[in-house]
Amino acid sequence: MNMITNDKSQRIVETIVLALAIMILASCDFRSGIAKQEGEKFNGTPTPTVSPTPTAVPIDPADVIQVDTSQSGEDLAVNPNQKNKTAACTKYNEVNINGDSHTVTITGVCRQITINGDNNKITADASMRFVVNGVGNDIGYLKFPNGERPSVKDNGDGNVIKKISADALANSASNPKLASDSSKNKSVK
Repeated sequence: MNMITNDKSQRIVETIVLALAIMILASCDFRSGIAKQEGEKFNGTPTPTVSPTPTAVPIDPADVIQVDTSQSGEDLAVNPNQKNKTAACTKYNEVNINGDSHTVTITGVCRQITINGDNNKITADASMRFVVNGVGNDIGYLKFPNGERPSVKDNGDGNVIKKISADALANSASNPKLASDSSKNKSVK
């Protein structure tokens, strides 16, 4: 009787081993690399969706200001102790604004305006480039130099860089508190 139990146990073990071997072999992919690549060619791949490119609003010729880009004036700086400042780009200058909570008006056409700080209110006639290193800055410009939109490099959050009208400039100049309050909690446009 002991021998019959051993035979049954041995058959059960052999059956389990055989079943495991079959499952392992069945899960293997015996195709060669070339056959696998050929098979993958015919597998369906998702078709990419194409988003329409947004159409830019045409620039009004009245908002274009011509500038000689071959000029290169000295760099202008607004430092932390100069909270309310007017700067003039007379020769396609670069302007650096360093500090927080400045109110700066820039006349003329600038090559680049760089803002290093937070919660500044900048109004410029025109600039080819804006670089913003900070958060909560409100930058408005009036004109497009040589009919081109300015390039913007925004390295912060909550900055607003936008085209403004001469009326908006006059309103912000007459009520600076209102202008500074309206710049809070806006997103980049």
